[in-house]
Amino acid sequence: MSINDWIAATTRDVRPRSVSGGAGYAAVVRRTYDASVEEVWDAITSPERIERWFLPVSGDLEKGGRFQLEGHAGGEILECDRPSRLHLTWVAEGHPAQELVVTLTPEGDARTTLELEHAGPGEGDDAVAHVLAVGVGWDPALVGFGQYLAGEPMDKQWWFESEEAMEFTRLSVHAWAATLGERQVAPSAAVARAAEETLKFYTPE
Repeated sequence: MSINDWIAATTRDVRPRSVSGGAGYAAVVRRTYDASVEEVWDAITSPERIERWFLPVSGDLEKGGRFQLEGHAGGEILECDRPSRLHLTWVAEGHPAQELVVTLTPEGDARTTLELEHAGPGEGDDAVAHVLAVGVGWDPALVGFGQYLAGEPMDKQWWFESEEAMEFTRLSVHAWAATLGERQVAPSAAVARAAEETLKFYTPE
């Protein structure tokens, strides 16, 4: 698949979402994989497999347990309903507590649609910044997840070093900015400013 195909294969949305009892917004990504729902569930809940496509993780990955991604976020498992729903808190240093919900829907015996909803508190400019930051972060992770499920070679450094990866990031930022504009989360000028800042963060010169 080309970079444009990678972008097009993901459906993006933005929706209001209560977080910790307050107003918030969620970035929503949806992608279909050529794998059974049990296979996808195992790949997103097994520590040994999560490390292969994402990051090393420690902790108790069961309902009520706590987890920590190496050098990244940690949190608590609020729901773990095999093989359809995973709900957890997402706490990164220096950021307010967020929530993540992953829903798996079988599409026949050998295909599965994964929907990931990453919600954070805030409205207006804060919501725009959150959606761009997490949406652009999850886009390459879900591409890599698909490569892992397909048994394709993975080079995580490629996402940080190659010009093709930088182009993917630019297209991802534009796609999320367009989605925010369609949902009228904030004025277009605010979305454009936040998109520029997000692009600078993910593609430093």
